[in-house]
Amino acid sequence: MNYKVIAKNNIKNGFGLYQNYFISLSLILGLFNTLQIFAKDHVIADSLSSSAKVEFMSYVTSILFTLFTIFFIIYFNHFFLKQRAEELGIYSMLGMSKKNITSILMIENTIIIGMACFAGIFLSILFYSLIKILLIAALKLDIPYLTQFTFLPFLITIALSIFILLVIFFDNHHLIKCLSIINISNLNQAGEKAVKTKSWTAYLGIISLLIGYVLVLDLVKQQSLWVKIGFVPMALITLVLVIIGTFLIIKSTLAYLINRKINNHHQLYRPTNNIFLPESLFKLKTKSNLLVVLSLVISAVIALTATCFLLINYQKASLIKTVPSAIEIDQKLKPDQVTKVKQITKNYGGDFKTVKVINATAKRPIVLSEKMATKKCRIINLSTFKGLLKQQYNKPQHNSKFSKKLAYLFTPYTIKNSRGTVNINKQKVSLKETNIWPIFAKGNFAYIAVNDQQFKKISQHANSKTIYAINGANLRDNEELYNKIKELKLQFLSAYKTNKDALSYNSAAFLMATFISVLFFVFIGCILYFTILMDTLGVTDEFKFLGDIGYNKKQLRKAATANNLLIFLPPIIMGGLNGLMAFIGFRFNFLANDVIKFLGAFQMVGEPIITTCLLLLIAYSIIYFFSYHKTKVLLGI
Repeated sequence: MNYKVIAKNNIKNGFGLYQNYFISLSLILGLFNTLQIFAKDHVIADSLSSSAKVEFMSYVTSILFTLFTIFFIIYFNHFFLKQRAEELGIYSMLGMSKKNITSILMIENTIIIGMACFAGIFLSILFYSLIKILLIAALKLDIPYLTQFTFLPFLITIALSIFILLVIFFDNHHLIKCLSIINISNLNQAGEKAVKTKSWTAYLGIISLLIGYVLVLDLVKQQSLWVKIGFVPMALITLVLVIIGTFLIIKSTLAYLINRKINNHHQLYRPTNNIFLPESLFKLKTKSNLLVVLSLVISAVIALTATCFLLINYQKASLIKTVPSAIEIDQKLKPDQVTKVKQITKNYGGDFKTVKVINATAKRPIVLSEKMATKKCRIINLSTFKGLLKQQYNKPQHNSKFSKKLAYLFTPYTIKNSRGTVNINKQKVSLKETNIWPIFAKGNFAYIAVNDQQFKKISQHANSKTIYAINGANLRDNEELYNKIKELKLQFLSAYKTNKDALSYNSAAFLMATFISVLFFVFIGCILYFTILMDTLGVTDEFKFLGDIGYNKKQLRKAATANNLLIFLPPIIMGGLNGLMAFIGFRFNFLANDVIKFLGAFQMVGEPIITTCLLLLIAYSIIYFFSYHKTKVLLGI
């Protein structure tokens, strides 16, 4: 008997069942190979100044991705076996040995995975070319668009495909070997036993998760448990509580709530509920482990994505705070140099301003932070302070009105009862905090803006220096302006150059984190789509029967929607909540409240959360739309 012909005919006849599996596997292998090509392209890695970091992160990601891919393959291999249970039972009854059945399945998987591997390699070349073009354009990298590929990434992807085939072979061999002919025929009914729910496990899941969340929020306190017990032990305790809570909520709490609805006859005997509720208990029993895994993966993706947005905003906001002007020239210019700089500034529609900075000494130390105090001061006048802020399009401190009776001390940290009045060159200066400063603040100095009258008196007995600032709309990212000033061979600080250096240093980490997020978004989407698809295929006969006994299409669509949402919503909701709490924990542990206030609370916390939630909503709404459309097509509703 020619098993190759049987395997090919099975694929051809069951193309509708295999096509989505083939497309998803091709996409997954394509993204995996893109990651390998990126890690091995030393031209890009070296240009990002982080070649070792890129390669290390790609290794870690590859290991995690391989584990999840194997999980994906084993899970859906079981699905295909259940869908073809009757067919495999007929093979057994016709006299085929279990070894022969395993051989047919192996040939089928070899054809599908082999085609998916080559399709994935082709897709990876397209993906990588697109990523490279975007990188060169976004980061202005001076590298060629076309570089020679190495064969190693492709060999790694082929090796992964072969490993997947071996995993499937041993999995099929183990499953079929342990089953009799009757059990093979009834494989699709395995696991459908009465579901028992216990109220104490349902409540334990909620309590465990809430305790985990409370421990995360405890990071806000200065003398928190994380400080007293230690970060690592508390992190492990919190992680265990959240995992246990997630597991029990999906496995027990949801089943308990559904069981209560079933016992409520007013809820049960409704056209949609009497279809959905009894079946949903079995779905939770058979799919709970999958939903827990998906919830935890989504948690990690959400936390990683939100943290990436936070770090990007942190870099952007901190550069605006620390390098406030587009160009700041820190040397005394000759008249002809001043003329040239003014002309360049005029050509680019910018504003040129001369800033006089006084170096003075206070009679008592001025506290800058909890660990720093100094008597050395650098002072500018208040009119210059406000004028520069206006040129920089920098809004003054919220609800602050700059009073001529007060002096403004620049500090990112709020220190209570530590400012007061200080004597500088026989002038009593009443200090008030401000978290904005219009020139580059460096060294251990107290930067103070005083009114024009005090500035004039203090400057009579102090040395001064001159700084020149260039500002204007869109000049912070203007490369031409930077190059023109650079040609004058001056000592200057450029917002464009500083930002470019920071991007070059951190872009590899940001890029890898983004790629990992996209990789797992696609992976999760494929699993959710396939899970809904296989559930739909399992109930096509039931829905046909319901239509025959009088259910209209609207009622059937409501029942189908309820079935899909049972699979779709729990991991999205649990993963979203867990991921956002993990992000909040990261924010409290690694960024002090004063730093957040200094850079802007909404930009540092609110914006990353909103952006991540919007991306999650858009991505999974698209996946759900395709799943629902496929469900309607398969059920004919």
